[in-house]
Amino acid sequence: MSGFETLMAESMEALGEPGMVERLLQQLGERLGSRKVVLFCPLPGTDDPLAAFQSGMPDDFLSRYASLIQVSDAWSDALERQHAEAAARGGSLSQQLIGTAELRRGAFYAEYLRPLGIDAMVNSVVESSPEVGVHVLAMYNELGQPEFTQQQFAWLRAVTPWVRSLLRAQRRMQQAQRHAGALEQTLNQLPLGVLHANRQGEVRYLNDHARTWLGVEDECRVLLRHATGWHNRQPLRLAQVDAALVPLIAASLGTRTPVSLRLRTAGNQPLVALAAPLKTAPGAMGEALVQFILVPETPPHASTAASVCSALYGLTPAEAALLPLLLQGMTPREMADTQGVKMPTVRTQLASLYAKTGTRGQADLAQRVLRVAALVAA
Repeated sequence: MSGFETLMAESMEALGEPGMVERLLQQLGERLGSRKVVLFCPLPGTDDPLAAFQSGMPDDFLSRYASLIQVSDAWSDALERQHAEAAARGGSLSQQLIGTAELRRGAFYAEYLRPLGIDAMVNSVVESSPEVGVHVLAMYNELGQPEFTQQQFAWLRAVTPWVRSLLRAQRRMQQAQRHAGALEQTLNQLPLGVLHANRQGEVRYLNDHARTWLGVEDECRVLLRHATGWHNRQPLRLAQVDAALVPLIAASLGTRTPVSLRLRTAGNQPLVALAAPLKTAPGAMGEALVQFILVPETPPHASTAASVCSALYGLTPAEAALLPLLLQGMTPREMADTQGVKMPTVRTQLASLYAKTGTRGQADLAQRVLRVAALVAA
């Protein structure tokens, strides 16, 4: 099994890259002794019940498979009878279900395997559940190749948990990418500039407004720390964007509260830049980031403070909508009546506001919002 650990580690690093799974299958096949490898990975509720990645198979493999899979023959009958037992021991190994000589006498071999240049197959159930469907890793031996050995069966069973963890990591990344895409869309709709930088001054993200106001052409749109290709690019430095922003990193990380300064962009537009440590989930791993909020310099008012606080602290629209009411001195009951919601809903939203802003109670929260408004007007 030498080299499998390195292969899987490299695959984890390459998550999301185009062709990553096909490359993994090719390398797995080389190590397992097969030039034809397929990972069946259909997802429930999708329009493609035969979704798969493949290496070494003809382009029309899946369409031919779909038209032939219903064929009744000795191999599929044996697989059906022994599937539960085979899956329980870590995979359904076809040559253990029926000998190759008997297999060659069946319609499945004549109509499916032989036309694809295959003598037999060996496969392992990677994962099976109502949520993710049945994922199967299959290897095929070409016509004229030796039979699969018991050692190859053992290797396939051993590598199956690694492939399962890779699939799960891929799904988590895809989910995170969807969330990041939705977050980017939301940030681009705000009338604010948003910029993320780490403590070393490397820019991790700019929304459309920030890029336009600061005159930055670098896309720099990756919110995910381990997103595809991130570590292969030369990072944009905050000093290249505006050297005046650099001292705010240490100041905000040191005080753990928002700090601000006034900027004048290349287009001579006056801006206020607020910087604060970017809050992360408890226990989350990753680099410390500072979030910069850029606001056109205007007289302070409640809606400006609410929108800046929303971006600064990651508030939901419902939470941000309470801030102007809070500044008017409304009680939770009055907030509920004004918003047309129930009291428990307002109390839950206020509790979330306190947690996100690091405040205790309405008075403390109101002071924090007024401080942000004052910083915007500074």
